[in-house]
Amino acid sequence: MTIQTPRLVPRALPPALILLFVLSLAFLNYGNYQAGTAPWEMVVNAILLSIPLGMFYFSVGLLVAAARQWRSQAQFGRRLASMLYWTPRIAGLLITLFVGIFALDVFGEGYSFWDLIVGLFMHLIPSFVLALILVLAWRWEWIGFVAYMAAAAFFMVLAFRDLIQGLGILLIFICPIVVIALLFGANWRWRTELRQARAARV
Repeated sequence: MTIQTPRLVPRALPPALILLFVLSLAFLNYGNYQAGTAPWEMVVNAILLSIPLGMFYFSVGLLVAAARQWRSQAQFGRRLASMLYWTPRIAGLLITLFVGIFALDVFGEGYSFWDLIVGLFMHLIPSFVLALILVLAWRWEWIGFVAYMAAAAFFMVLAFRDLIQGLGILLIFICPIVVIALLFGANWRWRTELRQARAARV
C-alpha cells in the first residue's frame, strides 16, 4: 500500500503566482510605456521591479507551503525549514537595497556638493532604518515581525496620497514588507521546530 504525501503547494498556486507576478510587472511598467520611455530604460526598470515582486510572490508560496506542512505533519522538512529561515533575511536585505536605490534620484537634481550629501543622507534614512530592523530581526525574530509591520504601515500612509501611485507603493513596498514580517513571525512562532529541522541530518 502506497502512502501519499500531501502536496505542500496546491497545483494551481505556482501558475497563479507567476501570472500575478507578470500582471503586476506589466501594470507597474505601463506608465513608462505611455510616457514613451526608452526601451532599455523599461528593461532596467522591469528588472529592478522584479526584485520586490518576485520576493513577494515567492514568499506567499513559501508561507502556504509552511502552513500546509505544519497542519498535515506538525513538523517541517529540513529543506523547507532552511527556506523559512533564510528567505526573510535575504528578502530583508534585498528590500533594504531596493529602497536605497531611490536615494540615487538626488544626483539628478543639480544640488551643490554639500546639499547633495545632505539630500543623499535624508533619502537613505528609510534604508538605514530597514537595515537596523534586519540586524535586530536576524537574532530576535519577534522584533522583525513587529518592526516590519510598522514599516509597512508607514508606507501605507504614503500610498493613500494618490490612488495610482498608491497601487505601485502597495505592490513594491507594502506587500513585500508585510510578507517579510509574516516570515519573521513564522520564524518566531516555530523557532524550536525550525532549529530542530535545520539541524537534522536526514
